[in-house]
Amino acid sequence: MIKNILFDLDGTITNSYEGIVNAVKFSLDKINFKYDETKLISFIGPPLKDSYMELGFSETESKARIEDFRDYYFKKGMKEMHLYDGIEDTIKNLHDKGYKIYLATSKVESSAKKILSDNHLLKYFSYVAGATMDQSRVEKEDVIAYLLDKTGIKPEESIMVGDRHHDIEGAKMNNIRAIAAEYGFGNKEEYENAVFVAQKPTDIYDYVINNR
Repeated sequence: MIKNILFDLDGTITNSYEGIVNAVKFSLDKINFKYDETKLISFIGPPLKDSYMELGFSETESKARIEDFRDYYFKKGMKEMHLYDGIEDTIKNLHDKGYKIYLATSKVESSAKKILSDNHLLKYFSYVAGATMDQSRVEKEDVIAYLLDKTGIKPEESIMVGDRHHDIEGAKMNNIRAIAAEYGFGNKEEYENAVFVAQKPTDIYDYVINNR
């Protein structure tokens, strides 16, 4: 029986492409680093450190790039986003049906709370779990484990909703089933271990209601 629904944020609740990519470009332009803009979509979802290291930066260099990313993102990037059509009603309707709603994101926790609050969604969430500023908790499996520890919810009564393989695999590592948000930024290869693939936000509601 599903009682708890864990949502990812970027690519699942919000289309944050513009703000995140602009912040990445700012951090790379600052050091005149050449990049293919079409590849920067890979920054949406995974921990920032992992994405910068994929570009060839060392762990130390990645930390410096993250600081520059945050400089832009906290000032402008957080507002360069929009909710996916239907996601607000999906979350509200699940909440009103008695399901407990949680957030599990690799975004810094304080930023995630502000984004939910600014978009009038925070009231539906029982708990918000995110990354720490020092990156000591940033991998999705660690964020989910932290959420489970803080709330005491049972994995077998929970399901994760996310658009990237980090969400699907992070849930699996915590013995939680996962719904893939296909409308986000992942691809079909990332959804191999999902129990369901949602083509639009309202599909999430239909799946949960039909699998009580």
